[in-house]
Amino acid sequence: MMRLTRWRKWLGAATVFGMLLGMMATAQAEQPGTYVFWETWARTDLAVAENVDQRTWMWGPEAISETKWEAYVQSEDGYRLVQYFDKSRMEITDPNADPNDARYVTNGLLAKELITGQVQFGDDNHDVYVPADIPVAGDFDDPWSPTYATFGNLLYVPLGFPGEIITAVLDTDGVPWNDDSYEVYGVTTEYYVPETNHRIASIFWDFMNADGPIWRGGGYMLSPLFESPFYATGYPITEAYWAEVKVGGTYRDVLMQCFERRCLTFTPGNSEGFEVEAGNIGLHYYVWRYGELPSAYR
Repeated sequence: MMRLTRWRKWLGAATVFGMLLGMMATAQAEQPGTYVFWETWARTDLAVAENVDQRTWMWGPEAISETKWEAYVQSEDGYRLVQYFDKSRMEITDPNADPNDARYVTNGLLAKELITGQVQFGDDNHDVYVPADIPVAGDFDDPWSPTYATFGNLLYVPLGFPGEIITAVLDTDGVPWNDDSYEVYGVTTEYYVPETNHRIASIFWDFMNADGPIWRGGGYMLSPLFESPFYATGYPITEAYWAEVKVGGTYRDVLMQCFERRCLTFTPGNSEGFEVEAGNIGLHYYVWRYGELPSAYR
């Protein structure tokens, strides 16, 4: 019931772009479907919503879908409760676990699935889709910006040297080259992750370990934004690459790196607090998987 028919699974890129380009400028509000979903959202994003801090949304202003049951072999009755946000998907895989555990609500491996086309519906169970030909960042009609499918050939590229300034550049064809002009931004390869054999860009590693006001226990407190550096993103599955990305009709330099759960971007010149952002992967994934817009955009 939860998986797509064949014609939807092999949805063409033009159809996906048409839906994304045809969206309303602003989504209609959907509320987090359970209190634990709201608490998970509020931890990082209530401070953004209430202008307590200037930083990227980690989920988005509100949910973009109703709660849904998606097939997952190891879940109770074979389905888990999920809800989509612009920037991710919340999941409760084991409803009998401790709801106070930080891992009770997880966020899906959306970037990995979009890049590989392997949709997970069990610990070791996958369905085959076409990798998503949707730009990772920027305007949906940009023909040159890297897409999720672009990164499919870059999951196992050789590592650079630690502390090396990142000058690798990428466009939609997926063949990197070097441009020394990007040295001006001073972003280097930083933390090495042996689980996936990739290094995290310094600007992203700083963000993943950042402190800020979070909502907990009915009030704000200063704390690390994430329970662990990898909670929101998962492990890196690509290196970081620069690209010229069309943003609001204007091409800008954007550094992007994809992790298991999200892709992060760094846009020099963005307003303070929004230089590093989480991409709209929840929206991209929903359209790719279901072949329709989520309820908030209909």
